[in-house]
Amino acid sequence: MLIYALALVPMALACGPAAGPTTDRPTLKFNYSSPLAWTYNEDPMIVVGGQSLTKTSAQNRINADIELAVIKAVESYGYSTTGVTVVNAITVDTPTTIEKMEVCNKAGNFVEVGGVVTYECLAETANAADLTNPIKAKPAIHIGTTITVTSPVALALSQWENIATKVWAFLSNNAGVKFQGLIEVSK
Repeated sequence: MLIYALALVPMALACGPAAGPTTDRPTLKFNYSSPLAWTYNEDPMIVVGGQSLTKTSAQNRINADIELAVIKAVESYGYSTTGVTVVNAITVDTPTTIEKMEVCNKAGNFVEVGGVVTYECLAETANAADLTNPIKAKPAIHIGTTITVTSPVALALSQWENIATKVWAFLSNNAGVKFQGLIEVSK
């Protein structure tokens, strides 16, 4: 009996005090720029290293990265992942032509910086400094993307926020996602 009680201590204290309303179906909302692996190009002659070769492989990579991030985050707080499901609204971008240097050769292409699709080209640019000119390029950011988690156990929103922080860290460090702000959690 004592062993069972001690086994529950980390789970009870892992996320800190439970505050606020509870939910077993939180929505995690965020803004991000895609890592190369979450993109593809239909022309294999101009694929940049790190890009997926097909739309299907890019979508599979997105789904696997998101699910693994959520499962690892839930596990890290001592919760069982049995019955946890993850549905994400992230879809693969249209075929993405990535410039090999930090300049735009033509409108409609994208610029990769550090393995992340960072800018969309609006016009030809001469150098990297031109990428900050809103007439020539704009940030390539997906706004308001969501992940919905279904759990057999309802947790306080504050606990889901802690889990979301771990999801953010996992996707940043392991998948190369560049977030614009934190992940917001709602019921």
